[in-house]
Amino acid sequence: MVKRLCALALGTAMILLACVQTGPAPGEGAPEKPQKQELEVFDPATYTREMMLEDYDFFWTTLEENCATFGLIEQATRIDLEQVKQEYQQMIFSLGDGDAEQFVQIMEMVSSRLGMFAHICVIDPRLYHQYTNAGSWESETAKEVFQSEKVQSFYQWTETLPRYQYQLKSMEEATRLQEDEAGEQSNAVMDANIQLSREDEIAIVRLKSLGFYGEGVSQVVIEKLRTFCRENLDAQHFIIDITGNSGGNSLIWSEGLDPLWSGKVFSREEVAAYKLGSVNVQMWDGWPENDPDVELRPISDLSIMDYPKLDMQSLEECDGVAIKKKVNDYTHVENPDGQEFEGRIWILTDDVVASSAEGLVHFAKGNELCTLVGTQTGGASSTMTPTPPANMTVAMPNSGMMMRYAPFYFINEDGTCLDVEGTHPDIEIGPEEDPMTRCLQEIAKLG
Repeated sequence: MVKRLCALALGTAMILLACVQTGPAPGEGAPEKPQKQELEVFDPATYTREMMLEDYDFFWTTLEENCATFGLIEQATRIDLEQVKQEYQQMIFSLGDGDAEQFVQIMEMVSSRLGMFAHICVIDPRLYHQYTNAGSWESETAKEVFQSEKVQSFYQWTETLPRYQYQLKSMEEATRLQEDEAGEQSNAVMDANIQLSREDEIAIVRLKSLGFYGEGVSQVVIEKLRTFCRENLDAQHFIIDITGNSGGNSLIWSEGLDPLWSGKVFSREEVAAYKLGSVNVQMWDGWPENDPDVELRPISDLSIMDYPKLDMQSLEECDGVAIKKKVNDYTHVENPDGQEFEGRIWILTDDVVASSAEGLVHFAKGNELCTLVGTQTGGASSTMTPTPPANMTVAMPNSGMMMRYAPFYFINEDGTCLDVEGTHPDIEIGPEEDPMTRCLQEIAKLG
């Protein structure tokens, strides 16, 4: 588990884009708090220690009230959560008014200690710019908050800090190079992240990363991947190797591989516990009542008979369970001459696979065309899309610094939590085995 969490931390910058929201609204009937002076525009000189402590408390309170897997952090990361909270709170107590840079560093240390479990982190300037450059907003409210003067001014200030300037400069250079969608840079990105090959009756797609930066480059990559699939529909086997892939842009696989699913319809069920915390309620904007495909049940309806490894104790603080039947209809996808892939698809996995790469695993799990080969994945994926978002991103009330978390407790078929256990493949290999070697052995058995 520790290995998987470290891998997730390394893939922080490539995580699929989330939406942004302000902090929790007071609960209904809650007593009014006395009015206090708040920063409309972030000014590090007027950012007091009291404000820092309030933002720090907001971070933890938001997680406790809204992150359904919050109670599993200690199990997954092997840390003493209360000790961590007290340790960094004492660091903030030692700061003086105006020590904003030190506060930012402390919050990043907190994120690191939590190991990106459930996508929990504070948003650094690099990730902030990835959201901004994408320009894809989950809601108008999210857009307004993300573009608020306070949030923008906070991140404009962070750009002046030497520790971030080199990172941001590198990002700007990468963006500039990638603007030419059909140029050499797109080809370089393709070559670095995707390898395509054909050996006799076996077509192989190696997806090292889904973290292509820039919409234009991603579209070029999708088209090249789609072309390869169409040109090899006569293969008996397609091997899709996602070992070492910690995520990025899910459209790379969901659109790039769609020629393989042409003419077919797949359905699966997703089961997730949730909390009705004030941030979640605001973000969901009427979900789940407005989603006709979702069935709501109380936690008590979950049965050990159906989920033998279900941990009811870890679900006690959740408010309910959402069950959604997800249908992926590819009957509209047309290949040349109406050709359809009639072979078998093999997905290679390891404990690094997470986030949007985990999405491919979930799509393949139970799909009659696909066989998963390898070791259990890192998890950290699945969503009740199209609404609500897979991750919540919320602004701290005083500074405007943003934080992120995944709201759901996704339940695997055996009752385990996806974020803790990941997904077990159909053919699980030993620690000394290689997924590709084992896959080719399994193909050889079929003759």
